[in-house]
Amino acid sequence: MPKPNKYKHRYKQQVAWGEMDAFGHVNNVTYVRYFESARADYFSAETLWDSPLKPVRFGPVLVHLDMDYRKQVVFPATLEITLEVDSISSRGFSVICSMWNEKDDCVATATAGLVWFDFEMGKPAQIPEIFKTKFGSQYNK
Repeated sequence: MPKPNKYKHRYKQQVAWGEMDAFGHVNNVTYVRYFESARADYFSAETLWDSPLKPVRFGPVLVHLDMDYRKQVVFPATLEITLEVDSISSRGFSVICSMWNEKDDCVATATAGLVWFDFEMGKPAQIPEIFKTKFGSQYNK
């Protein structure tokens, strides 16, 4: 595994008692939810969607998720989740993520592939130029 990095967007996540499994550590699927919450916070901060409370015609849809677990987490804990856009194309982009415990140990890394989707037409669409400009010049690889 490559050495983990901390990325620009930061999100704090409290670990709940009920997120632990029978082995006494946070269940693996919970990290996926944490990444989802951090992405939603990031998308809101970057105005990638108008509002989760009203219908929108276009938006990002998760099509791929890759996660590496590096260290166990147990209750009580607060994680710092860092993420940013890693690459962008005409119809999709990827987001990279790292999760850190209070001792600054990386506990998980992840990459998500997303497609810009037209919900009315039911198919992928071109990413708006504003997002290509915002993310493309900095992250396109």
